Amino acid sequence: MSGNSEVKSENARNVILSYDEKVYFVNKVNVQISDESEKLKAVFHARKLHCDELEDLDIEINKQVYEILIEYAKLDKLDLILILQIQGDDAKWCLMSENWLKNLVPPAVGNPFYIV
Repeated sequence: MSGNSEVKSENARNVILSYDEKVYFVNKVNVQISDESEKLKAVFHARKLHCDELEDLDIEINKQVYEILIEYAKLDKLDLILILQIQGDDAKWCLMSENWLKNLVPPAVGNPFYIV
């Protein structure tokens, strides 16, 4: 891979990103590949919780986070939610089933409030 390669993911439908003490819904991720560096430039096209306006978040990610994003996009399962938390050089992630989450809320509660 060269320093000019770029990977784009349109399959980032159910990605929730926690970054800079804010929560975002991610529509798409673009990552610029570089063999020379451990850090990669990623642009997360996202909207902040309780906001309809899209913004581009320029975030440096490591190659492990990049590989997580690639594997998630390959799954292409609409029921899976990727929750990604990036704080400085540290990143945590998990996969969750949206149906499982919906089933946790009792029907008497009505319309549950959770992020999807």
